[in-house]
Order: sequence, then structure tokens, then C-alpha cells
Amino acid sequence: MELNAQNNNKNDEPLSDEYYEILEVKKLLIEKEVSADKNEWMGTYLNGDHHPTIFMWSQNEGFLTWGSNHTFHPSRINFGKAEFSNNRLFIKPEINKEHLNFQFIPAELIPIKWDEQHFLIPANQLIDFAYAVHSRSFAQIEGYFLKSKDYQKSRKGFPTLPPEYSEFLKMKAIRPQIIKIKRDKVDYWKTELTLNLGRKHQVIKGMIFYYANSNSGISVVVTEPQETTSKAILYGFYGGGKDELKLKKGLIFSSVVPRNYMDLP
Repeated sequence: MELNAQNNNKNDEPLSDEYYEILEVKKLLIEKEVSADKNEWMGTYLNGDHHPTIFMWSQNEGFLTWGSNHTFHPSRINFGKAEFSNNRLFIKPEINKEHLNFQFIPAELIPIKWDEQHFLIPANQLIDFAYAVHSRSFAQIEGYFLKSKDYQKSRKGFPTLPPEYSEFLKMKAIRPQIIKIKRDKVDYWKTELTLNLGRKHQVIKGMIFYYANSNSGISVVVTEPQETTSKAILYGFYGGGKDELKLKKGLIFSSVVPRNYMDLP
């Protein structure tokens, strides 16, 4: 599983006037074609819930995507051709990664329907999406491109992933235990954990595990799955007070978000 952080330059400077004009013009052209076409997959998609990456496409006008690191003003952009063929969306970007305002976009996206919602999943991340669905985490699931008009629509049951992924959608929660802690004296977030489950137990790289008590929660992400154990680091934390969680040996996590966990990205 690959984390969904975008492979972009860290620059967060606003787009130049030239590129901002390209964004505005192309956005209007795509919206015009989408409004006149009944293709259910064309339109605008969002990835992320705080500073979302926006992706939009139409068959004739191609694609446009933009985002930012810390602001709500576009500082990354890409655009180019988009071809829908054999139930896949092929992307041909015009801006490469050396560009100051480069916005990463996967070259191949797979349309996945989940009840009334439409997702575009990178072709090499179908297994990651299956694990995200298994986790029941809103933050994980909405870390993939979801059609903007579908946010309030139903997503009952399971998404229409290929059959080989069904076992991951329906598997029981994986519950690893901390067996070793290697604390980083400078950066607490680099504390390395060893978990007692690994690839043999269907643990994969980038997998997120959760633990929560009445008012605090911790999540960890797998950095190196081994055969029967895994290395992990801290991913998220919230809460405090007398019930604040402490990392300690024996703490048991879950691959499914606990009901009392505040689902933060």
C-alpha cells in the first residue's frame, strides 16, 4: 500500500498569471462539455478532505488538476489529454515533475462504482483502495478521487472492484500488538515500532492501524512489512488529559477504525 501523499514539489507559491488563466479557461471548457454530455464518469473529483486535490476531465477537452500544500489558492497544476478506453482513463500530462508548480497525477485511473458514488482509482493502487474500504476510515477512503457531486450520495455494500480483491474487503480486522519501541530522542514522530504481525498475516506497506480510548486516539502506519513482524511509525494522534494514550509494549491496534476513534487523516 502506498500512502496517498502527492509526489509534488513542496513549493506553495501561487500560480503565475499565465497558468492561472490556463486553469480558469480549461475549467470552463471542461464544465461546459460535462454539462452537455451524459457520460457518468466525466466531471470533477476531489482527493482529500482538508486541502483537496481537484481533478476534472471530459473526453474532448482532456483533464485539469490542481492543488496546494497549505493554502486554498492553487500552487500546483497539470493538464493535458484524457482518453477513456477499455474501462480505463489514460492521462497524458503536459507538465513534468521538474516544473516549479508540478501537480502529480497517475497515468492510468480505474473507474470504480460504489453504490451511488463514483471513484477514480490509480491502476496500481486497487489493493490499497480495497484495504481502505476494509478499514472503514472516511479519511482513507476519501484519499482517493471521489466525484464531487457524490459526497452526499449512498455507498452501501462494497465497491465494484475486480473479484480478486473481494477477500480484502470482507476479511476480519487485523489486530497487531506492539512488541518493541525504539524512541527517537529528537523527533517523537520518528519513533519506530515493531508489530507482531507481518506479510503472513496480510499486512502490507502503508497499512494504517488504529487504537482509541474514551478521549484519545493513535494511528500508526506500516513502513516495512516483514514475514511475521512489521516496522511502523506514528501516523496520527489526538486527545489529551488524564486518559491520554501512551505508546507501550502490548498495545493492540486494529486495521478497522474503532467506533470511538475520531477519524482524522
